[in-house]
Amino acid sequence: MSNSTRTVTGVAELCALPPVDKWQILDALSAAAEEFELNHRTLSVLRALITFLPAREITAELNSCIVFPSNRTLSERLHGMPESTLRRHLAKLVKLGIISRHDSANRKRFARRGSEIAYGFDLSPLAVHASHIESTAQTLKLLTQECQKLRDDIACLRRNLMEQGMHSNDELLLTSQRLLRRKLSKTELLEMHTQLINRLRAAPQSPTETQQMSAKHTQNERHIQTKSKSTFDSEEITATETRYENKQQHQTGTTASFSNPSLVEVLEICREYSSYFTETPHSWTDLHRMIARLVPMIGIEVAVYWQAERTMGREVAASTVLCILERLPQIHNPGGYLRQLSKRAEKGLFSLAPMISALKRADRLSADNHLAANPQTA
Repeated sequence: MSNSTRTVTGVAELCALPPVDKWQILDALSAAAEEFELNHRTLSVLRALITFLPAREITAELNSCIVFPSNRTLSERLHGMPESTLRRHLAKLVKLGIISRHDSANRKRFARRGSEIAYGFDLSPLAVHASHIESTAQTLKLLTQECQKLRDDIACLRRNLMEQGMHSNDELLLTSQRLLRRKLSKTELLEMHTQLINRLRAAPQSPTETQQMSAKHTQNERHIQTKSKSTFDSEEITATETRYENKQQHQTGTTASFSNPSLVEVLEICREYSSYFTETPHSWTDLHRMIARLVPMIGIEVAVYWQAERTMGREVAASTVLCILERLPQIHNPGGYLRQLSKRAEKGLFSLAPMISALKRADRLSADNHLAANPQTA
């Protein structure tokens, strides 16, 4: 954090700042960790400190949220982190202004019984700087989405150039391929995107042939190919997943119009999340917070999920992840599956309701089979 962000004058100003949820601000700080030069071990120390605060909210009033665990207690909660390492990370948090020290005369941490006097680490700076942390996290999220979109566009441009007859050993194509394997800035991606666009405009256009397929008017079903054949997409939907998609469309009809299910309906059908989390989401906000932790657990890259949010909407994307979780043993590549669904959503070909309906039917079938196998329980 810059010095200007750390400076807050006047007790009245501090009291006017709203309290923040301690887990939400930690999530925002984790998302903006690179901007604040924080690593995962420093964040784990901050998380451990936050667990010692009984209240859910952090207030901005000075010395209002003091925790006073000893280094030994903190080390135990951090699975045996050496105290020398722990002190280094604590000093880093203090230096950045994320927490502050409220030391006693002998620098020990404790609270006096029967009074509000406590000495230790004050977490109130998290509430003081909450606005800056959250805005930085949101900016980085948008930047990541823009960079991912540029990377996808570059991959498409490379494919288009090769379809126009450019050899794969062309220097520009080789350079772009190497760059896509690295973590690039937006400026570098824009420069490569511009070069590929200019080369594509200069390339001679080859005529494309379109084959028109005929079918009888009485034919109601047509094969829908959902698996991408592109060699530039490293994540593909397996044949099992493709058959599942086609079965959904056959049973529900491709021309039907669906409304998105409610949160209650989604949670009633999708219950597998309880294997990962003990709490039950009571609102979309709770579900979004849970999905943010669930996505990396099941092998979906954060950037892929953000792309799904952008194309589907936050509520539909979160519900889709829960549906994927229900069928996780049958899905070979969850990240690739979600990416393909996002591409369909961009074209207006994706609806969540058929997925929910298919899970409902599967749930009823499972229950019927169970009753048939155990007639005495009926």
